[in-house]
Amino acid sequence: MARFNVNVEAPPAPNVKDIPPSTSFRVSIENPIAAKVKLKARKTLDGNILILDHPEIDIVLSPKNNKVLALSKNQYADHVYATQSRLFEHLVKNGVVDPASVHGGNVYGSLEALMLESAEPAKSDSLQTTLYSVVSFLLEEKPYYMATKRYELEVEKDLLEPNEEDSTELGEVPHEPRKGSLSQFKNMGSYGMFGTTGY
Repeated sequence: MARFNVNVEAPPAPNVKDIPPSTSFRVSIENPIAAKVKLKARKTLDGNILILDHPEIDIVLSPKNNKVLALSKNQYADHVYATQSRLFEHLVKNGVVDPASVHGGNVYGSLEALMLESAEPAKSDSLQTTLYSVVSFLLEEKPYYMATKRYELEVEKDLLEPNEEDSTELGEVPHEPRKGSLSQFKNMGSYGMFGTTGY
């Protein structure tokens, strides 16, 4: 658990009778709380941080180049671009990337932006603040992808382990001599589609 010191300053009162019933106080925290998060992350040889938690994109924080890069995991479609766009909208709203620098990267299907430099490096580190903002984006996205995963598992379970109402035993439904629109007897008396459809 993080420790912090709190200084409480009240306006000086010459007499106990002069203190109003509601007094305003100013609270200042000397050492801020250090937050810890668990991520599927790796550090590359050149010092970049690769975050792998999102199911659709990989996020790269490059302190050397002052960049945030979002790469597609294995698909190149509109929904991946929408995810990348949501990430950078989130980072822009949190004030950690330059909105004018968001553009497509030199890697196919990627988006990138420049991290903003901290005006007060002693109080807030640019990389740590950007990392915190990326984590808050991942937490916002997590319920949606958890629901999608649950739905996929339920559909798979319904197909592989159906209940008694949605399934039949072998032989319970009698076999008909002819089923569907396609005939099992090919080329009956004519050419082309006429013979295969059984007209």
